[in-house]
Amino acid sequence: MVRTVIAASLVLVAVAAGSPAHAVDGRTTIVVRDGATQPVFDYADAINEDVWVESPTDTDRDGVRDRIHLNITRPGETETAGLRVASLIMPTPYGGTAPEVPYPSVDVDRLPQEDLGSASRSAAATAANRALTSLNAAPAAVSTWEYYTTRGYAMIAMDSIGTATSTGCPDAGGPDEIVSTRAVVDWLDGRGRAFDAAGNVVSARWSARSVGMYGVSYNGTLPIMAAITGRSALRTIIPMSAVTSWYDYYRANGLVVAPGGWQGEDLDVMAKYVLSRANPEACAPNMAWLERAQDRTTGDYSRVWAARDYTAQAGRIDASVFVVQGLQDWNVKPKQGVQLWDALRGEKKLWLYDRGHGSSCAPEFAPAMHRWVDHYLYRVDSDIEDEAPVTLEDDACTVTETTTAWPVPGTRAVTYPLATGRPRTDTLVDNGRAQTAEQLLSQPAHALTYQLPVLTKDTRLSGTPWLTADVSVDRTAANLTGLLVSYAPDGTATILTRGWTDPQNRRSVWRSEPVTPGATYRLRWDMQPLDRTVPAGHRLGVVVISTDYDYTLRPLPGTRVSVRPVSSTIQLPVVGRPAP
Repeated sequence: MVRTVIAASLVLVAVAAGSPAHAVDGRTTIVVRDGATQPVFDYADAINEDVWVESPTDTDRDGVRDRIHLNITRPGETETAGLRVASLIMPTPYGGTAPEVPYPSVDVDRLPQEDLGSASRSAAATAANRALTSLNAAPAAVSTWEYYTTRGYAMIAMDSIGTATSTGCPDAGGPDEIVSTRAVVDWLDGRGRAFDAAGNVVSARWSARSVGMYGVSYNGTLPIMAAITGRSALRTIIPMSAVTSWYDYYRANGLVVAPGGWQGEDLDVMAKYVLSRANPEACAPNMAWLERAQDRTTGDYSRVWAARDYTAQAGRIDASVFVVQGLQDWNVKPKQGVQLWDALRGEKKLWLYDRGHGSSCAPEFAPAMHRWVDHYLYRVDSDIEDEAPVTLEDDACTVTETTTAWPVPGTRAVTYPLATGRPRTDTLVDNGRAQTAEQLLSQPAHALTYQLPVLTKDTRLSGTPWLTADVSVDRTAANLTGLLVSYAPDGTATILTRGWTDPQNRRSVWRSEPVTPGATYRLRWDMQPLDRTVPAGHRLGVVVISTDYDYTLRPLPGTRVSVRPVSSTIQLPVVGRPAP
């Protein structure tokens, strides 16, 4: 039986085993068998071309609109037989050679700081580490290129604005990157202009006007930027460990907070790092503006951050979204993927894996991505929409659970006091400039530890813990860090998650207010989401410290932080009935 589906001027043919490869009734087609597109196009015959799509922007102010470079690989039949195909774009800002970028020092005399000095980092060290971000998906990307091309997709590598051979200036996830990325989608939809290397206007006559985008880290953030521009030819995006709010990448509840492993990085450092175009000096005014606008002094939310808060703009997303997020990712932290998932109102899927920065390594993931892409770009009946919308994967690349929601059904918020008995005040002295959070766990003078009773059964936590603390400090500003810790019967302590806040932003993340030394304030802040089972016999504990060496700015030691534990609480997302 042959079933023909007409979609976006494209003929799809579902065929039985043994049918001709990709010629039905004399027409060249995409072949669907068993609910999936089949590898019927010869990769050796694929067309490879470079084009530059014109953006509406002129960010370098040279009187010429910016141009975004695409390297396109498409089945040869798009040229020889008039085949029209869907497009799958992997955008990146990392295609060029990264320059040396000085990082601001995080060691400051006091908070908020007035002047941040400079600590230079070698381009070689920066490039070696930053390459891990863009190359996490490299092994998959190499095979993915051929995999999808042979199944009838145009695979497109896109250099974001101001990077590699694209012109213009990057703005670290801002309006210019958003508009220029959308311009690429529009060109594939038959709108706008593009040029070849000789400057000739070229069109995407081969495009079926059905577009998907995917990628890891910044490569996965660019698809979200395109999606928040609203209805377009963009049918689906697959952001993996992607930034969904740049404020939550570089700030936390008013504090200047670094992505894990990148102490001192900020919007301007990122923009300067990816500025790999020819004549980068043309973008000097743009970089200077970012450095001023990001505000490393107060850490407050602002219009700069609002423009880069894609979660707040998720209501504009018309495309389907397959969110992939690491629960042990301290670069693009778990909150990023989870908050976008929560904000989405359209067709969506969530894949949580219990490892660090990158993507899923479970063998089930690639087939799921294939079914997702087929369904939304070619309208294939792949049954992906009938599967459970949430998948959980452990640190051994094994899928452990599929479910209808996350936090998983049966999760409830359970609140525990940090201490019981008569009211008291406990005090720590900040020493986070010299010791990491892990080291401070055993330093009672510099960390306040509150352990809950021994767990009488295995206890699963699924969601976001919230710490509420009655706190006073002896300064007008201070770092505050909360750690959720698991203590084994032998006393071994493991940090499960953490969160940060600035008491100056106790009323609003938009505005700092001076702290009155000695005054007690009730502060409530979130930790990073988690999904962990703590074994029976362990204790859960909350540890309060001030400076978090690996994440916050590091003022001179000596700040005194006092907590009233009896009136302070930890709210935990407990699955099922909590242990007594």
